[in-house]
Amino acid sequence: MEQPSLTPLGQQLMSQNKPLGKFSPAGTNDPHVRYCDPFGVPQNMINEIRGMSFATMPNRIVMLLQFQDIWREIWLDGRVLPAGVGGSQKGALDPRYNGYSVGHWEDDNTLIVDTTGLDDRTWVTSAGYPHTLDAHVQERFTRKDHNDMTLTITVDDPKIYTKPFSLPAQNFRWIPNQELDEWLCLPSDVMEYLKTMGDPAGSDPNAAPQPR
Repeated sequence: MEQPSLTPLGQQLMSQNKPLGKFSPAGTNDPHVRYCDPFGVPQNMINEIRGMSFATMPNRIVMLLQFQDIWREIWLDGRVLPAGVGGSQKGALDPRYNGYSVGHWEDDNTLIVDTTGLDDRTWVTSAGYPHTLDAHVQERFTRKDHNDMTLTITVDDPKIYTKPFSLPAQNFRWIPNQELDEWLCLPSDVMEYLKTMGDPAGSDPNAAPQPR
């Protein structure tokens, strides 16, 4: 993964996040690991991405993700991304875990999706990289041939990062007649695991971090 360059605010927020790879289940404050909170965009496109499907409509694409039974709306009707999400002005929209997405076709094989309005309680990656409400995520879905598609993701958040950066490319292969299984993170199961195993095991802040 490209190493993001953090602003002073970004460094401050990053220092407060304790990823699972270094701090273990007992020491992490990753909201997904501890509480099954949604990953949000863009993490749900790179973490636990076990299956994906697209449903087309006249004015939008609905993306279906197997992990957590997530669906995303990508509007293709020419609308602009909403401004002032999370603000106090009249009519301001609330932040969303998956934000607000609009898309357009760059060519016959490349769909560009722009997303803003992301809930800033989520992390960009499991390594704990933060973002603000002003974050702009761009996804490029490129169908390389009949069976293969590549997803590249760029994150731009000037308050947190000195420049835009890219996440690792994701490669997908079409499997005919594949069905999406139910694959959920259940809070009751997580609570039981942390109570009986995760928390009693403690944490090791000196452990070598896992690959991002």
